[in-house]
Amino acid sequence: MSVVAIVHPVNLLGKELQETLEHHAGRWPEIRLLSTLDEEIGTLTEVHRAAAIVNRYEPESLEGVDVAFFCGPMEANRPLLAELPAGTTAVVLSLDAAAEDGTPIVAGVNTVAASAGRVLLSPHPAAILLAHLLHPLRTFAPEEAVATVILPASVRENAGLEELFEQTRNIVALTKRISLPVFGTQLAFNLLPSGLPPDSVAAELRAVVQEPLIALQLLQGGVFHSVSGSLYVRCASQPTLQAFRKALGENPVLKAAEKPRLLGPVDAAASDKVFLGPVRKEEAGGFWLWAVMDNLTRGGALNAIEIAEAVS
Repeated sequence: MSVVAIVHPVNLLGKELQETLEHHAGRWPEIRLLSTLDEEIGTLTEVHRAAAIVNRYEPESLEGVDVAFFCGPMEANRPLLAELPAGTTAVVLSLDAAAEDGTPIVAGVNTVAASAGRVLLSPHPAAILLAHLLHPLRTFAPEEAVATVILPASVRENAGLEELFEQTRNIVALTKRISLPVFGTQLAFNLLPSGLPPDSVAAELRAVVQEPLIALQLLQGGVFHSVSGSLYVRCASQPTLQAFRKALGENPVLKAAEKPRLLGPVDAAASDKVFLGPVRKEEAGGFWLWAVMDNLTRGGALNAIEIAEAVS
């Protein structure tokens, strides 16, 4: 019987992971919920439609566990990963993880790099989105890539969602009071530079997609869920627009939007796909792409579970 554990399971990704694992009950019938954080220990939740409690993590908690998913902050996870039992594979979903914390894996892109008994990273959703766009283009020998990714409020957990909701409500109600503790300024109806250093996300992406080197900009958007990305790619082989679109269509995770020019982050909510909007070839020979992806499903729980399936 395969056993999995979710460490620090109370954040948004942890909850999404629990819900997604419901569809894999036959493969992993036993799920342990563990935490080192006092505010999580004893939390009542649900596993396989039955009540479950988050238990305190002890040194022997992962004995007999095939795969352990690590959510929450890396500050809490790093000491536990250093003592990982030899037979356990760790899949890390922490958004503040760095490429040196483990091997970044995007399922369907560099799955062959995943090995059992190691620390594997499910990268930041921005890296997952861009990896799924760049990977189908490898046969065209991409030489240059520039991307801007807009992050949703949910990358800052429930506190970010609640602050955005409160700001939106107060602005609509013409109330002067605006809550600022998470984002530091008004995010509702606004767009800000992201507080996350793009170099960390770019390093994860380079570990997954070796070429090309990518220039990356991260912005914080006033939306609740889903990442949105604008990508410019220039390829040495100078493919036609038809060949370029055909290559993208061969990635089963990518799905052409029904109304590409109206595609926005709301269209990706709760989906397991990366939705592709307009693809345009410019006069200089490069291509512009627009795509959206749910950061909690395809950009989080689903990618992590597919990593685990590949090594189990």
